Amino acid sequence: MSKLDLSRRQFLGVFGGAAAVVGLGLVGCGGTGTTAAEGGDGAAALSGSISCSGATSFQPLIEKARDAFQDANPDVSIAVSAGGSGQGLSQVADGSVQIGRSDVFAETKLEADQCANLVDNQVCIVGMGPIVNANVDVDDISTEQLKGIFMGEITDWSEVGGSAGAIQVIQREAGSGTRATFEAAVLAGDTAPDSFRPVAEVDSSGTVVEQVAATEGSISYVAFNYMGSDGIKALSVDGIDPTQENVESGDFNIWAYEHMYTRSDEDESTAPVTKAFIEFIMSDDFADTVVEEGFIPMANMQVKKDVDGNVTPVE
Repeated sequence: MSKLDLSRRQFLGVFGGAAAVVGLGLVGCGGTGTTAAEGGDGAAALSGSISCSGATSFQPLIEKARDAFQDANPDVSIAVSAGGSGQGLSQVADGSVQIGRSDVFAETKLEADQCANLVDNQVCIVGMGPIVNANVDVDDISTEQLKGIFMGEITDWSEVGGSAGAIQVIQREAGSGTRATFEAAVLAGDTAPDSFRPVAEVDSSGTVVEQVAATEGSISYVAFNYMGSDGIKALSVDGIDPTQENVESGDFNIWAYEHMYTRSDEDESTAPVTKAFIEFIMSDDFADTVVEEGFIPMANMQVKKDVDGNVTPVE
């Protein structure tokens, strides 16, 4: 049995009390929902709406899944919004959305009582890494150098082997799962001093790309799926390229699970749609799209990571 099959079985077990959903019946993210009546062939058709908010790192992937899912289920509506991991987790915890997307474990963002009824559906892996303005003449950087830059200790490109010029740090906003993942891997528990001021703090990965492309001497970080954008280039770290294969093997260590948190006590009117949508994203039918969009299927990983960031081999 593959790890992907196991993940799907674990997910289905959580929703054991929900109505069964057949085949490629796909659903979406928006407010309220109802289960559909039986179709003429006896298969249950999905209907209703659910909402899905949170991390921007894999929002494009979820939007593709939503479009395919809604095409197959015309009576389903999925509202997909951004806001960052912190917002997605808070909203699923308070019940205002059915799915909260996050790059980080809920335990790192929420209080214990908020996590009590949350179900962690790890749907794929996201690799992340540093990007710079295309004119920066540095191609590789060490973890220690990255830490120095994002702690405000290294301020000129000449200090890391490039031409002289001020380093312009563009940071994600507080609450971003991408930021939390990057800082956990690079800062290793340290915190930048209050005196350090990035040139900008932005609220989405797309905005990061736009700002880095437009700002000479700039540096930031994004998920792999954003690294092919014009005006920027990705850096290797410690001589290791940011690739799917290097994440799978554990050689490149800036990565995270893409979580789609749900509630174990979700209303029965929306639970079948939520279940079917997540099951579709984790299905073999959608696996090629996961890879095409720059993400890594769960079944490919040779290492795993726990909530404390400890990486161990997959057994």
